[in-house]
Amino acid sequence: MVITAFPLPVLGLTAASIVICFPMVALSMVNFGLLSIWLNAAVAFLVLIHHIAFLAVSWISRKHVSSKKVIIDDDESSPLSVDTDAVPPVAYSLTNIACLTFLLILNAIAFSIMVDITSRGAIKSTLPAERVGPKWNIKVQIGQTSVLGAEMLVLGSLLTICAMGLKRVMDEKENKEAELEYGLASPV
Repeated sequence: MVITAFPLPVLGLTAASIVICFPMVALSMVNFGLLSIWLNAAVAFLVLIHHIAFLAVSWISRKHVSSKKVIIDDDESSPLSVDTDAVPPVAYSLTNIACLTFLLILNAIAFSIMVDITSRGAIKSTLPAERVGPKWNIKVQIGQTSVLGAEMLVLGSLLTICAMGLKRVMDEKENKEAELEYGLASPV
């Protein structure tokens, strides 16, 4: 299996997450509660900023790393060809995983607040009464909660794929280094 500078499942989930952010911003502007405007829109903008920066860095690194690829072979009988100097894809970097973890935590907080507001209603929820605007609508609130839930699932999937990819690349590098150290593989 060849891990290129931009894994395709990560690309698909990133695109899906970007698409989900637009209704999140739009729905947060419909209900005029202060929490709704600032929390959900802020989460959406942070996710968009991360994804755009991630796509830009991945695009730039893809041009620079196109000659070096990390190759992981699943077949135990054939030799591994892992270039120890090759840089893992940006998707599998610790920075990206830390950013995705932060975004997932923010999204989970926003989702839990929205579930509370949606299930109890605006007046009986933990939301202060002065934050509920005059045009508050339960249907829009359900839509916001659903969109936040979908975004949370996509971010969780992205985080899982990226963390598993980083672990796999690091395991293969450690195996290759161990083979080189004990003379089981040639340094070529």
